[in-house]
Amino acid sequence: MTQTVIPAEAADWARGHVGRHAAWALPADLGGTRAWRMSSPQGLIDIRITRTDEDFRREIYAHRNAVCRLGRSHGPRLLASEPRLRSLLTVQPRAWRVSNANLQLLPRVHEEAGRLLRVLHDSAGRTDEARIHATRATALYAQRIKVMAGNLGGVMSLPQADAVQGSASLVLEHVRELPVAFCHATFGPSLWEWQSQSQSLSFTGFGRSQVMAAVVDLARPALLWVRHPILRDWFLKGYGRELSELELLVLEHVSVLASGEDLFHAMESRDADSILEAAAALCRAVDHTDRARRRLDVPR
Repeated sequence: MTQTVIPAEAADWARGHVGRHAAWALPADLGGTRAWRMSSPQGLIDIRITRTDEDFRREIYAHRNAVCRLGRSHGPRLLASEPRLRSLLTVQPRAWRVSNANLQLLPRVHEEAGRLLRVLHDSAGRTDEARIHATRATALYAQRIKVMAGNLGGVMSLPQADAVQGSASLVLEHVRELPVAFCHATFGPSLWEWQSQSQSLSFTGFGRSQVMAAVVDLARPALLWVRHPILRDWFLKGYGRELSELELLVLEHVSVLASGEDLFHAMESRDADSILEAAAALCRAVDHTDRARRRLDVPR
């Protein structure tokens, strides 16, 4: 559930940096980070309190080494941080959620999303250390969602639970072969925002960002591409490279995992609309994966 009041010590710390402003609670992200937003002359300021010290260190690293490369108009800017409180202050561009955009704008949005994601991805570097970290982080991600699927018996049908388990196993099978990148890790249209005045895109929600398999960031956009394939073409035009055959194979299964993760998070937040939306997305992802498998099984 969303905590409506900022903890007193964190509120005092934030006031020391940005002054006193009315704040409203934001939904917790997939990593469990609590957040509140304030409107100030500096812009929209978020105070974020991470769930663990490791989450705090990861988000600080993301801001200092990757998010900053997007440019201040394309993502949040780190204003201050306090390790003892696991708290961050970030300035967010004023924009509106892309999920409310009309179809005419979406091709431009997807091209820009692909371009910005490539900037983020390329910040990982091409080192053995990055590959080792990506393999470990992606494997932990798949294993965590396998456990989640086992806890959703009342919401997820048995075939869906089996599909999530099977998709996790396939990702684990190929994890060492996949291209690596510095990933947003919960990337998707619900975290893209459009700035009408500058006609530019910005990203939010970097609480889970780290080096992983690059295809993880395409999981949620791909769910939209099933219904609007032209958006995939625009996205990859901005991204600047085609996906490998292995990435295309794994992508469908990572989309199943992302849908399962979103359903689990929606159940935790007890948001009825989010539950219905996530459940429908999981159905589409599983159906798409089943159709793809049947095509491969057809004798030539």
